[in-house]
Amino acid sequence: MIHQQRVEDLMQPVPHPLHVEMTLAEAVDLVLQSGQSGLPVVDDEHRVCGFVSEHDCVGYLISGSYHCDSRIQVRDIMFSEPLCASPGENIIDQVQKMGGDKPKTWPVVGKDGRLAGVISRRSIMRALNASMKACRTRL
Repeated sequence: MIHQQRVEDLMQPVPHPLHVEMTLAEAVDLVLQSGQSGLPVVDDEHRVCGFVSEHDCVGYLISGSYHCDSRIQVRDIMFSEPLCASPGENIIDQVQKMGGDKPKTWPVVGKDGRLAGVISRRSIMRALNASMKACRTRL
């Protein structure tokens, strides 16, 4: 039942999170490969220290490609206070936090501050839709 699921049940792994010292081009490659709308930024200890979204990248890509400037690093563009989810949080509570203009993808962070994965509105929407379809078959 969807009401009993936790963030950890729906989160996706992040095999290649961004690092503060990556170039913009490297970061964009990883975001595009991930299929997510953005990725968490981690430090050397794998602790979440930021987030970079597609939206964050676009303006810098325009400027960087126009001026042929490839010196931009993740640290220059990342949002350094990202909203994070907890693995044990109820999925309904999490989706309510993600409403409005909030980010579509959130890092999932363990008690030690280390990245555990990401949770997205899309993955929650899939689970809610599957739950709704299951209700119809029981009627």
